[in-house]
Amino acid sequence: MGGNSGFGEVLKALERGSADAEGLAADLAAHPELGFREERTAALLEKALRDTGARVRTGIARTGIRADLGPPDAPGIFLIADLDAILTSGAAGGVAHSCGHHAQMAVMLAVFRALAEAGVPEREKARLVFLGTPAEEFLEMEYRLSLRAEGKVRFLSGKQEMIRLGVLDDATVALKYHSMSDSPERVATVNGTLNGFLAKRATFLGRSAHAGAWPEKGINALNAASLALLAIHAQRETFRDDDHIRVHPVMKTGGTTVNTVPDTAVLETYVRGASWPAIRDADAKVDRALAAGAVALGASVRIDNSPGYMPFRPDPALGEVLGAAARTVLAEKDIDFRDRSFASDDIGDVAALVPTCQLGYAGFSGTIHASDFRVSDPVRAFREPARILAAAAFELARDGAAKARELRRGFKPEFTKEEYLRSLEELFASRTLSWAVDGER
Repeated sequence: MGGNSGFGEVLKALERGSADAEGLAADLAAHPELGFREERTAALLEKALRDTGARVRTGIARTGIRADLGPPDAPGIFLIADLDAILTSGAAGGVAHSCGHHAQMAVMLAVFRALAEAGVPEREKARLVFLGTPAEEFLEMEYRLSLRAEGKVRFLSGKQEMIRLGVLDDATVALKYHSMSDSPERVATVNGTLNGFLAKRATFLGRSAHAGAWPEKGINALNAASLALLAIHAQRETFRDDDHIRVHPVMKTGGTTVNTVPDTAVLETYVRGASWPAIRDADAKVDRALAAGAVALGASVRIDNSPGYMPFRPDPALGEVLGAAARTVLAEKDIDFRDRSFASDDIGDVAALVPTCQLGYAGFSGTIHASDFRVSDPVRAFREPARILAAAAFELARDGAAKARELRRGFKPEFTKEEYLRSLEELFASRTLSWAVDGER
């Protein structure tokens, strides 16, 4: 793979641009921005992309960016990068690129620029697309729901919004890169899967009263929420191991003053799983647990659901292309082709509609999503994954994107676009359960 003179030019361009890529990553890491707010990030990428002569669109799904090179009607090879950072305890300002998106952007931009400098899109008559997607991290629910209420977005993640807006309608295949912590067992993952999830917010509504003088006159919403948490924990033995269910609530609010019986308490959680049937089964059990906490205290609970992400299932045929590219850099023993992660990413939504695969790569110390996650080896964090992804993109682009066309013909999407959008919209749901209303008293 990538053995002809054309790819040699790509490698030379990657090497020339390596310092710029690492400098960009450092700049992005020093200025992290949260989802749907990535204005500075997008502006940096826009300048770099315009320098390639690409056709650039900005402001997609608020802060997203797309750049195209090559014939407009040619098959589209999409290089996808996330723009946003995450809320991280211990980080300066409480925000950091502790998921490695700064490296992801730098690597994907380096691949795009190297292929452009080598003239690959024009020579091979293939279309190369850099897609910078906002709001992959599922954060700040109140803010995102307010954007939805104001009609500024319809869905709560960048890729979901871009699918709705038609930005991926012309994608033939999609490639992505994600950073990993260093490990003695592996350097890279190919064909790794991810869980999907449903997002939930439970608001327990009680009655305030003086906590010392007349607690019997109150209904303690915090106690109701606490019992609901215990009921969720009691359900865990009913989750099948093969379904990889993860339920991990946090208490957002639980009262305002010690001297007042809390009349409101709010829990937020994801219900993650390896498949939608498994997620919905676990979701029903979580709802029963939430209702049980309210019933025990005589409170009410309002349960608000929002669509999370689809389980990520990479396209095996595209994985063969990416795996072959990885073998040009790494020994077979260093590549994990069977990774099963229980985290989630809206790349799963893309993969339900377009042949998609993701390269995971080491070169980072610390723990992902923690403030100590940082580059430990620049060669592994930037240069090696860039070479692998460039080799894969080059192979897909050759001869009028013949391989990309072949993969698309053999791909069976999980949904039509219309079915996908309808299924997402149906997952927005709200209901209130009250034991008194249900006649229990």
